[in-house]
Amino acid sequence: MNKKLKGTWNPGDIIYRIGDPPDYAYLIVAGTVEFCSSQNVKLGEAGPSEVFGEISSYLNRNHSVTAKAKTHVVAKKIEKNELSKIIKKTHPVVIGMLRGTYHRLIESNAKTEDYVKDVEKYSMMYERSLEDSEMIKNKIDNIQNKLDDNAKQNKGE
Repeated sequence: MNKKLKGTWNPGDIIYRIGDPPDYAYLIVAGTVEFCSSQNVKLGEAGPSEVFGEISSYLNRNHSVTAKAKTHVVAKKIEKNELSKIIKKTHPVVIGMLRGTYHRLIESNAKTEDYVKDVEKYSMMYERSLEDSEMIKNKIDNIQNKLDDNAKQNKGE
């Protein structure tokens, strides 16, 4: 493998971040790459013989996820012009399948982001309700103590 077109990353290394312009598509030779949303939610993984970063590279769009090495990763870098040549040789049915998969993936990532926001919102509401419950309990206890004190005073009269 051409050393210029070979990439190696250690666990935790960022291969690219959301919003980065695409330099290459990557064919994983060894290891596992995980993909995360802007909220750092894990969206998926890829392993040996799988390609990632191809859609951004082919469409020349900034990356929509962060790719991070989960394990030690070795990958072949596929330059944009090489990827274009490969795609041009591909049957139109396969191109249609890839396009459909791309759109479903974008939609799925967006839904995941929405779900994460919902979970955060409801978690905050739950935390507030616990705080409110504790405050209400303290007020009730305070009122009960005043009632008890008042009853003791009335007995003493």
